[in-house]
Amino acid sequence: MKIVHIGVGTFPPVYSPLGGAIQRRIAELAQAQSTRGHEVTVFSPGHDTGSDRVGEVDVHYISTRSRPPLVQLEYQARVMATLRRRRQSFDVMHFHSQPEGAWASRSNPALKVLSYDNFYFRRGKRSGLYPLYQRALRAFDVLLPCSHYCLEQSSSYWALPTDRRRVLFNGVNVEQFREDLAAGQHQRELLQPRKRVILYLGRVCEQKGTDTLLEAFPAVRRADGDVDLMIAGPIAQFAQRHTRDRAIWLSRMETAGATYLGLVPDDRLVGLLNLADIFVMPTRELEMFGMAAVEAQACGTPVVASDHGGLRETVPAEVGLRFAPGVASELADALVTLLRGADLRARLGTGALENARQYSWDKIAVSLDNIYEDFIGPGATRHQTSHSALNLAIGGGEGAEP
Repeated sequence: MKIVHIGVGTFPPVYSPLGGAIQRRIAELAQAQSTRGHEVTVFSPGHDTGSDRVGEVDVHYISTRSRPPLVQLEYQARVMATLRRRRQSFDVMHFHSQPEGAWASRSNPALKVLSYDNFYFRRGKRSGLYPLYQRALRAFDVLLPCSHYCLEQSSSYWALPTDRRRVLFNGVNVEQFREDLAAGQHQRELLQPRKRVILYLGRVCEQKGTDTLLEAFPAVRRADGDVDLMIAGPIAQFAQRHTRDRAIWLSRMETAGATYLGLVPDDRLVGLLNLADIFVMPTRELEMFGMAAVEAQACGTPVVASDHGGLRETVPAEVGLRFAPGVASELADALVTLLRGADLRARLGTGALENARQYSWDKIAVSLDNIYEDFIGPGATRHQTSHSALNLAIGGGEGAEP
């Protein structure tokens, strides 16, 4: 099968250490699909337009000049122009969190698929573009939210057709994220923490609940004076640092007694996750899946997570404890319970390893193959995109190639 994955039009690129869940999903799926014998191509934003090959995957980088939100349309138009110039055809065009792809590809006969982790596209109902994006979403042959929570919320919000929705979970690279005592010991020697370590890995911001964690930690330290809280990740989205926000967060972390590691490279992640006795994911809102929590589980680390969104699916009782989002006292109680219960930590760590295996990218790729085949295999009923509706939505015909 010939498959093209088309990432979002804004930075970071797909193959970047700053990439989040979307970029990692594209890279991992492309690799897993190529291993299964598919011919896979990836399109990604880039500082310069050009091509590369990563493993068995062809990668095309597309540079753009527009600012958001128009950059999304420019990027998609340039992707389609590149395909036309190269006269490339695909069985599947798999878009990621980019509903504009329905407009750009409306004349292409390939199966059109959209994966998404957040369904508030371009501010949703608040922007006035709701009807246009609703038409775009309905034009895809298959819609793939990353969790049942994301499916329910997005279906209600956009009134999506039920016959084209499937859940495709995000996954975890179980070869990269695994039990590795030596890597954990190396980080312990490097960082010299107290006896026990609580780790937060992700963006430092209120949406991710970092403020709740910092509010909770002094109570944890009073209950157990031999514990450190380590925080790793960018302050604000994808390390776009705003000086004032950065100074405020650094001050809050220092006041709480947390150790800030900054943005750590990928090759340190496994060591940090193996160093940690507890991984904490205190997201306050809009957590559709919780990839970092699953990566921690793949290292055998129990998780404390907010009782919110996709975390209810990825952090079951067998792998960790949950608390009410934004309630620092409940978070502190959960952390203290785990710190004081060595047997509980061991049991949850075993459950975490077992739970993480179901999210291996190999298994996710098999599920995705089955979804593709449901819609393009013998006897499948393909949704036919309404070209007239989409043309009306964007004001006319094909548009000039960039």
